[in-house]
Amino acid sequence: MQTTVVQSKNQSAFVRSGTGVDATSASDVARQAGLDWTVSLHDLSANYTIPGNETPNMLPVKDKQAVVKTTAMGIATPIGVVGSRYQVFQNGEVFSALDSIIDSGQARYSAAGEYDDGAKVWMLLQLPDTMEIKGDPHAAFILAKTSHDGSSSVVIRPVIERLWCANQINKIYRGKNKLTYTLRHTSNAQLIPKEIANIMQLTHTNMEMYSDLSITLMEREVSRGFAVDYFKKVFPLPTAIEFAPIELLSKGEKSLRTRALAARSIAFNIYNESPTQENIRGNQFGLWQSVIEYADHHRQGDSLKRAISSIEGRSDGLKTKALDALITV
Repeated sequence: MQTTVVQSKNQSAFVRSGTGVDATSASDVARQAGLDWTVSLHDLSANYTIPGNETPNMLPVKDKQAVVKTTAMGIATPIGVVGSRYQVFQNGEVFSALDSIIDSGQARYSAAGEYDDGAKVWMLLQLPDTMEIKGDPHAAFILAKTSHDGSSSVVIRPVIERLWCANQINKIYRGKNKLTYTLRHTSNAQLIPKEIANIMQLTHTNMEMYSDLSITLMEREVSRGFAVDYFKKVFPLPTAIEFAPIELLSKGEKSLRTRALAARSIAFNIYNESPTQENIRGNQFGLWQSVIEYADHHRQGDSLKRAISSIEGRSDGLKTKALDALITV
């Protein structure tokens, strides 16, 4: 993913876990990003040895198949177990429906990647839509991801990225407006013009909602005390654990308090000291962005694990919780 914006020390999840591409079709993306391997189905059996008998028996496993990934070099890796009716599709085939959006000129392929040994794959489209908030450039993307282990259909959703700090704003909606599109793994799966328009409208709506929300939150100035209390709400502890003498806590309670206090401290330091918050410090928007930055770049796990967590949307609940703590004030 290329941009002329000078980045902070944070890197985009897509940069950390994928490969930038310059392609006009999903099959080209698969080739450039190293996703041009194949998947195939194979019968499953259990290697069982009867007690007292050294000879193993291969017992067939009914109604289950193994999904095997095979590279161009012939290296085979099992990546999942699926039912007997599961039908595999190659990466280029799964994402070929996205070519309609590219052909329409409304987006371009930007990056792609895999994780869980290829059981999960994703492709990223970048839209020409951009906006600035307090001088910060933001870009609009469409993320499409799926699985080869039967755990997911093709899921397509908009993503906004604050380019300066590489924060992903994935989930700012509330209620039933989920801004997500799902395409099932079927042999005739394809996007029709109406669906393309719907996906693009979801993305534009996401940008508009985020812009309106940023204006509202930046108008709400906050004190240091408010910030401290806010991070306590986002990373809460039961009163009995929060204020009890440490020696009276169980091992599990000590661990829970340590994690919560560490999260509060890191998020507050991002808000209070990080250069990525310099232009938005002192208001509720800055508080929210601090939690997003914590979720995307400072939670436990290495850089790749945090990147995959962002792509999977595993931190969306925390980001939404952090927003709700401000909206309901």
